[in-house]
Amino acid sequence: MKILVIAAGYKPAWIYGGPTYSISALSEALVQYGMDVTVLTTNANGQHDFSYKNYTTNSIAGVNVIYCRRITGDPTSVSFTHSWALWKMIKQYDLVHINGWWNWVAIASLFICKIRHVPHVLSLRGSLSEYTFRTAHTRRIKNILHSFLFKPFLKGTFIHVTSQEEMEKCKMMIPDAKYISIPNIISMPDAQMGIKRKRDELKIIFLGRINPVKNLELLINALRRVSFTYKLTIVGDGGPEYLAHIREMISDMPGISILESRYDEEKYDLLAHSDLLVLLSHTENFGNVVIEALSQGTAVLISKNVGAADFVQQHHLGWVIQPDIESCMEALYKINIDQEELDAIRERAPGIIDKEFSPQTLVSRYLLECYKPVNPKFGQFEKVAADI
Repeated sequence: MKILVIAAGYKPAWIYGGPTYSISALSEALVQYGMDVTVLTTNANGQHDFSYKNYTTNSIAGVNVIYCRRITGDPTSVSFTHSWALWKMIKQYDLVHINGWWNWVAIASLFICKIRHVPHVLSLRGSLSEYTFRTAHTRRIKNILHSFLFKPFLKGTFIHVTSQEEMEKCKMMIPDAKYISIPNIISMPDAQMGIKRKRDELKIIFLGRINPVKNLELLINALRRVSFTYKLTIVGDGGPEYLAHIREMISDMPGISILESRYDEEKYDLLAHSDLLVLLSHTENFGNVVIEALSQGTAVLISKNVGAADFVQQHHLGWVIQPDIESCMEALYKINIDQEELDAIRERAPGIIDKEFSPQTLVSRYLLECYKPVNPKFGQFEKVAADI
């Protein structure tokens, strides 16, 4: 089966964080399952776009990736060459999987799929949360466009979300769409076992985009008020102004340091050698880093707004709190005192993650629960999936 994946940005555009990892991991897993996968994307890479010429094609981990130049930067990513390429090639594919929203690439691609009558699925990647409409400087125009154009346009669309939390938020915005919830596929190494922990210092890590939506201020202000010894490492990249703001906040806090983004083995090594990952986002459709940390046995402290919150609570793999300073301080004190629970989570978390987030299991779910409803031909993989 031939699948066309649409995304405004793709490998090696790591600057976009979780979506780049999630989209590429799914594409590569589908290839390993025997699918013929092509990604049609742009040269987007934050403020410094890749210099690829139009229709540059690279093979990345078995996935054919076609890059088209865009004429506007983030967040709109207008690319007429992308739309023209899609128009010409779309009938070659059994299904089109569109990722994201609020950019030309996603919106134009959905429009083309509908008028060319090609089976398609839309993964919103957190772009239609209530927080998006409340806080962005473009919220007025977004509300107008959504109410009068996109809401009726998206009616009946088959939408993929990565958590029940995201589904509930999306249903408030698009009640007449069809939904399926399947977690992201995440490529993770084996857990590093036997790491010795320092009992006299709580090692905390934040890993991700340094962006206002991540609510780092809450964690910093809570740590400012605690009396125990801690070390917080903030790992990631962000806009210059916001980074300067965070650096100013922590200028008198020697227990906090900032590192640039780390990838692959280095990233997992940092997670494995931490006691606690903290993610107190205002909104987070899933939270890949939560699963990545747990795969290494590192417990998590997350806000109830993180999509993985239900999973963490169900399996007792950390602490889920209201995103306010009193709740954060209370949780931090409890974690620091009850370090035996950190040890227990370190023992059991890797096995749970390995079972629940097996790429083979999740790929079969994408084929049968996400793709088959819009193209019954994918039903041919039911027998193979049953053997997994």
